[in-house]
Amino acid sequence: MAKKRKEIQEVANQISRRMLFVGGLQISFGLILVGRLYQLQILHSDAYLKLSDKNQFDHRLVMAPRGRILDSKNRLLAGNSEVFELIVIPARAQNLQKLLSNIDMIIGLSQEEIKDIIDIAKNQPDFLEISIKSDLTQRELSHLAIRSAILEGVLFQKNFNRIYPQGKLLSHVTGYVSGITANEIEQNRNLRRLVGLKTGKAGLEKTLDESLRGIVGEERIEVNSRGKPVRFISDRTPKQGSDSQLTIDIDIQSYAVDRLKQGNSEQVELSDSAVQEAITKNDALKAHINIGETMILKDSKSRYVPPETGAVVLMDVETGGVVAMVSSPAYDPNLFAGRLSNRAWQNINDHPRVPLLNRVVAGLYSPGSTFKMAVYAAALEAGVISSDTSYICNGFFEFGDRNFYCWQEKGHGKVNGRQAIAQSCDVYFYQIALKTGIDRIQNMANRMGLGIITDVGIPGEKLGIIPNRQWKKNNRGTVWTPGETVIAGIGQGFVLTTPIQLAVMAARIGNGRKAVKAKLLSEHAKNSDEFQSLNISGTVLKEIQRSMRSVVAGGRGTARNYDLKGYGMAGKTGTVQVKRISKAERDEGIIDNTDRRWKDRDHALFVAYAPYEKPKYAISVIVEHGGSGSSMAAPIARDILKFALDRQSI
Repeated sequence: MAKKRKEIQEVANQISRRMLFVGGLQISFGLILVGRLYQLQILHSDAYLKLSDKNQFDHRLVMAPRGRILDSKNRLLAGNSEVFELIVIPARAQNLQKLLSNIDMIIGLSQEEIKDIIDIAKNQPDFLEISIKSDLTQRELSHLAIRSAILEGVLFQKNFNRIYPQGKLLSHVTGYVSGITANEIEQNRNLRRLVGLKTGKAGLEKTLDESLRGIVGEERIEVNSRGKPVRFISDRTPKQGSDSQLTIDIDIQSYAVDRLKQGNSEQVELSDSAVQEAITKNDALKAHINIGETMILKDSKSRYVPPETGAVVLMDVETGGVVAMVSSPAYDPNLFAGRLSNRAWQNINDHPRVPLLNRVVAGLYSPGSTFKMAVYAAALEAGVISSDTSYICNGFFEFGDRNFYCWQEKGHGKVNGRQAIAQSCDVYFYQIALKTGIDRIQNMANRMGLGIITDVGIPGEKLGIIPNRQWKKNNRGTVWTPGETVIAGIGQGFVLTTPIQLAVMAARIGNGRKAVKAKLLSEHAKNSDEFQSLNISGTVLKEIQRSMRSVVAGGRGTARNYDLKGYGMAGKTGTVQVKRISKAERDEGIIDNTDRRWKDRDHALFVAYAPYEKPKYAISVIVEHGGSGSSMAAPIARDILKFALDRQSI
């Protein structure tokens, strides 16, 4: 009996030990659970709330509208149009191919577009959005909304399309925006999150991109289990980019564009039946007409020709403010704001007259006789001549074993410096260039603004070339020769400048005191005190000014027929030979520059400032293959100056 009680006691003890062990385990697990709950709910609650939040919400950056670009009178040059954008989140679509097919039935997508979207989806992180179309019509929007139940992973968001209400008028000034490129994403990975973002690719849109872009906002989109939006929660409101006001005057710009394009010819509607017949028979003419052109020209020989190509810069001689900046032909920046087809891009990019080139800052031209002011000033400053120094021009200058010819075949006779500027005598400048030396000429040209980047704010600006002995050694590996100084004396040879540099030169001569710089932003053009001294003696500048006045007011001046009545103008013509008329051409009866192929004709140049007594504006005009500077570029400059000056009294 005692033995049995002992066995029962042992069993009871075992059970007690097991219960104690189990109880201990339960308490331990309980303590662990409590600790874990404390950790989850108290210590790390914020982190796990964020994880939970991510499971319920899409986090998106919201685009800010770009700042506006305005002219000097606050008229819109670049603005925004509010649109609805269609977005797809591939990770929320069970079958992306099927989804895109459904979208295609509503808005129309090409097979190439569908393929591109699928390729993008394969190479990007989950939940990254893809913009399908940035400017949905009301009809498309309503049809998509009706079918939203079957369009998993589809969102609509408000966005802003960039608009340019002036079209081609200022395309080279404003530039354009377009979608983010792979190169931009490579430089800034955060841009991948900004679906629909467009960045500046040219002009001021590119230069001012950061300030124009503004500050993006943030929002959360609560979605259901099927990825459909339930509600939108704004965490940060986007802030619009800063506006930029320019010194450009739309009215003067518009007049300058039309005046340059017309040249000396009669304008004819492109839709005219006779014009259409001529275009049909002339492939070269058809190829040279710019996209979107509505007018064509009829020249003095009754031939239909495209509008003139070239550049105009009009600027204030005191503030440096650029009032008109024209590069022709131009392009429509609105084309780039949307989706540009490959064909449309090729039509613009491959056009023989290169509408994408901003000739004002990136067109390089021999300045020709407009360079003679720098040569004359350098010679006067060096003391190698005086204003009374004369040379006899017999039509050529013999130097070494070569003759350097004057444009006036029979010569100008005996001329002093002022007469040589007025009549543009090449022989005079061959000789004073030799006496002065290329280094002094370069130094003076630089002070006048030639061969110096203006930093006007347009990307892609070219430096040009104002050579000296060191330049030749560095860039050609050979020694500078006296013969090269001779040809540089008339602004040819290695010498290359841009239209805006020529305008700056005219502005500095007209100002007569300060090294005026070109400005496009109004806020930069308000303070002319920042300009340094021109550092050219008043005596030398006065002689240059009087010489330029004699070009238009003298009896034998090359622009004597184009003085600006009521104001007075000082200017200088330039005609730059592109290609000599060959013997073969002469044998064919071609003796006139206008009878040659367009690309073989001379360039026409003119620089000026007005009024002569109290200068207000300076101008440079270049007409590519326009022929004579005196008969083509000078009247264009005169008319633009008159239009601008007349507007002051309005």
